Amino acid sequence: MVEFEWLKDHLIKSFQNELPGWEAQKQLSPGYNPSYRIAKPDAKKASVMALITNFNNRAHLCFIKRASHYVADKHKGQISFPGGQIEQGENKKEAVLREVEEEIGINSKQFEIIGELSPLYIFVSNFLVFPFVAFAKSDLKFVKDPTEVDEVIQWPIDNLLKGFQKKDIESRGSIIKNVPYYPIENEILWGATSMMTAELLRLI
Repeated sequence: MVEFEWLKDHLIKSFQNELPGWEAQKQLSPGYNPSYRIAKPDAKKASVMALITNFNNRAHLCFIKRASHYVADKHKGQISFPGGQIEQGENKKEAVLREVEEEIGINSKQFEIIGELSPLYIFVSNFLVFPFVAFAKSDLKFVKDPTEVDEVIQWPIDNLLKGFQKKDIESRGSIIKNVPYYPIENEILWGATSMMTAELLRLI
């Protein structure tokens, strides 16, 4: 069992070392061309948060299921970390604090940011994403924004450490073969968020 307090101390120390970056992320990459890793000059920027919560001293990772009805979202219905686009006048930390409060009703007094994972470029939506890692200070009561979030999922990190699986996945009308993913309840965690998760798990 991955204990909450042990994990916090462990990750604080891990963030003092060089991040594994692509070496960890590529395990969950759905076979994209390596050139897709390079952000375009006009890439939009976003921040997300890997929020670690405590249930019976067992560490859980917080995900959201993105609203299925949100037509403008190219990743609608997918499992992701809470977060969103960095708006004009914001820095990446200010953006993630705002987005987490807007999407799941958790404010900055309720968690502690301990580090950042490697930035990841998502070519499908032309976003360069900056992932933060934070630990909840107490039990959390989530208040989701129904326009953006269908569900908040807290998933045991123990389960993620069991490893990933592979399957064919339908995405935007086409089939992607042999995609690596983590099973999350009745959902699958794949693509960019799974790649960020893989780096976090490597640190653990």
